[in-house]
Amino acid sequence: MKLFAVGLLAIAWVVSSAQRDNPELGAHLPSQAAADVLREFAGTDGAFLAAGLVKGSFQKDDLSSLVQYPSDEVVVITITGSQVRQAFERSLSLLPQSNTSFLQISGFEVVYSKDKVPGQRVIQVRCNGNPLEESKNYQIAMPSSLGRGGLGYFKIWDKAKITKTFPDATIESVLKAKRYVDSSPRWVVSGS
Repeated sequence: MKLFAVGLLAIAWVVSSAQRDNPELGAHLPSQAAADVLREFAGTDGAFLAAGLVKGSFQKDDLSSLVQYPSDEVVVITITGSQVRQAFERSLSLLPQSNTSFLQISGFEVVYSKDKVPGQRVIQVRCNGNPLEESKNYQIAMPSSLGRGGLGYFKIWDKAKITKTFPDATIESVLKAKRYVDSSPRWVVSGS
């Protein structure tokens, strides 16, 4: 019986690990919860946490255990709605394959189609309940490595887009002892 329980734990880790970077599986709720904490801390429109910065397992009472690089600082970038949409298209670009640049998000809801060609998969984006405005500027909190354009996002933004930093605020210090709170997925597959 003990061996069976250990086997179930291993399966749970593999599922969690696969989900964090698989656009076909959608939102990874623990990563989404961590993005919520970053957004609240920074007081921004949204937050991004890329799958490549997330571990496959974590402790539910400490979201800092979820991140690969806890010493990354928290930064805020300011980009247009058009660039936000481009970021979401990048997240879906390798669908149905795994993608370490797949973004787990806070403040946004993305409706997408698996059947469309790359670059045209995003059907609708809402920011805090309102339609995304292509020319409007949005402030987004994220780890500094992503804010500098890591994981290929340099094609959309780079460190020049960082508009706010938080001295001595690392991802670990912001997420430390924050509990996982379940929420509804923010990546939603279109029925058509």
